[in-house]
Amino acid sequence: MLAVAVVAGTADGDEPRAATVADSTGKEIALTATKFTSGTRRLGWLGGGKDAPLALEVREPHSTTYQKGVVTLIPVAAVEAVRYDYDKLAMSVAVKGLAAPVGGTLQFKGINTCSVEGTAGGLTGKFAGGAAKDGFRSVVFPAATAPPARPSGAMWAIQIDQPKAMNPTLAVRNLKALYAAPGGVEWLADDLPTRKGAPLKLDVKAVKRLEVLAVDANTQTAAAELTPADGPERLVAFPLTREHAGKAGQLVGLLGEVDAGWKLFPPHTVKALGPSP
Repeated sequence: MLAVAVVAGTADGDEPRAATVADSTGKEIALTATKFTSGTRRLGWLGGGKDAPLALEVREPHSTTYQKGVVTLIPVAAVEAVRYDYDKLAMSVAVKGLAAPVGGTLQFKGINTCSVEGTAGGLTGKFAGGAAKDGFRSVVFPAATAPPARPSGAMWAIQIDQPKAMNPTLAVRNLKALYAAPGGVEWLADDLPTRKGAPLKLDVKAVKRLEVLAVDANTQTAAAELTPADGPERLVAFPLTREHAGKAGQLVGLLGEVDAGWKLFPPHTVKALGPSP
């Protein structure tokens, strides 16, 4: 069964805003008409295609040994500040209305970098952060707005496949499967198709535990051991592709809501999932 997600009042993130950038020396520069020019992702499942709302991508500090890992997607309009600590290889993003920032790592080349562009003294300035120590230290947006409130939903615990970090578990709400087709088309589904039998509904009342055993990019199939809430364990196989409205889509990952926005778990990052205790 397919699901459509629409969040009322979500700003698209393309509106220029005032900001203050602290460059590599710590000098503060006041900017107007400031926009992110990299480090963001269009949220195609919210509608709008190439003009879909923008979110800043922040990769989890402990998110598999692969470069592509679990990311937090923060609506750009809610980003209050982005700060880099190059000595500690760390990034943090303050989100309007949240007490704790979202943390990220600079341990992977090209990950958790971003760029902004704005006007100062009639001139256009471009600033990049995260890629090198001569990047900007911070950018602050004083007019950030809090992410739209969402109703509470079913809580899930997603265990990340990262042995070096003891396979940490993250909590999210209202878990869905995110698919993407060429042309920026994205959609959500509240179940996963199986090779044999009925689709597996992403329902905390039906799934006690789903442990991912393998993700095969060649056969476009994932294998898992399913422990249903009311039956014996069994092996299931999930195709990583799916059709919707005449388009063939690829499973991007599992998407869950968090206070800062969303967390996206690519298939290879998931070790297991189940209801949150």
